[in-house]
Amino acid sequence: MARALLFRLLLTLAVSALACLLVFAPAAAAPTTDTQRITITLISDHEHNGAAAWTDADGRLRTQSEVPLSQRDPDGKFKASLVYTRAAAEAPVDALFQSGGRFARCEITVDGERVADHTAHGSRPTSSCHSG
Repeated sequence: MARALLFRLLLTLAVSALACLLVFAPAAAAPTTDTQRITITLISDHEHNGAAAWTDADGRLRTQSEVPLSQRDPDGKFKASLVYTRAAAEAPVDALFQSGGRFARCEITVDGERVADHTAHGSRPTSSCHSG
C-alpha cells in the first residue's frame, strides 16, 4: 500500500512538473504579415451623387449607388473616405466615382502616401483612380 501511494505521489509530481513547463514555456511568436492602410476619398460639389465602385481588401469589386458625401473640405466641396486595411500586396486599388454635380475627384492613399488621383469636370462627371 505504501508503494502505491509513493507511485501516485511521484506520478502526480511528474505530471505537475510537465504541466508547469507547458503552461509557463514562452509562446512561439505568431506569424506576422505586413499590412497596408488603404484610404479612398471621393469629392464632389454636390452632397448627393451617382454611383461609386472600388476594390475592397480582398480585391473584389464593390459598388454603391446614390453615394452621399457628408463632410466638407476647406474649399466647400463635399467628401467622404473609405478606409480599410489589407495584407501588403502588389495588387492595384481601383475607384470610380460619378458626381451628381459638375465636379468629381477620387484619391487613393496607401499608408498615407497618395498613389492615385483623378479630377473630372462637366455634367455628372466620372473620376477614376487606379494605383499600381
